Amino acid sequence: MNNYFIDTSALFKRYIYEQGTEQLDDIFKQDAEIYISDITIIEVISNLKRKNEITKELKNSVYKKIKSEFFNDIAQGNIKTSGVLSAAIVEAVDLLDKSYLTPMDSIQLATALQLNADNGNTVFICSDKKLGRLAEKFGLKFLLI
Repeated sequence: MNNYFIDTSALFKRYIYEQGTEQLDDIFKQDAEIYISDITIIEVISNLKRKNEITKELKNSVYKKIKSEFFNDIAQGNIKTSGVLSAAIVEAVDLLDKSYLTPMDSIQLATALQLNADNGNTVFICSDKKLGRLAEKFGLKFLLI
């Protein structure tokens, strides 16, 4: 069974229809463990709030509905969270020494690498080709959606 680690850009497709939504929905239908980092929770809510308050793409009622769906996915175990521990921060710094990444991408990738070290067979899912190639470079399987 695969473990999937989904970064924020890809996970967002579960709640906001974009190119790649169907592919992500298919992954959620599999008998697999799906993980996000704790920091993804903050990123998802921040991005939803931006679409609600700043760009006005989401009405307040839609924002609340999507936020509720997201937290229900976590509460029901459809999505498991992987904590961003001190070891992940150290790993993120190490990754930054090897290649430029944004701070959040370095934490996401470091958390996925730790998950892979602990559980094995982890597929890193993202919507960023550069980040995906780095995930492969550091030993993760990668799926671009």
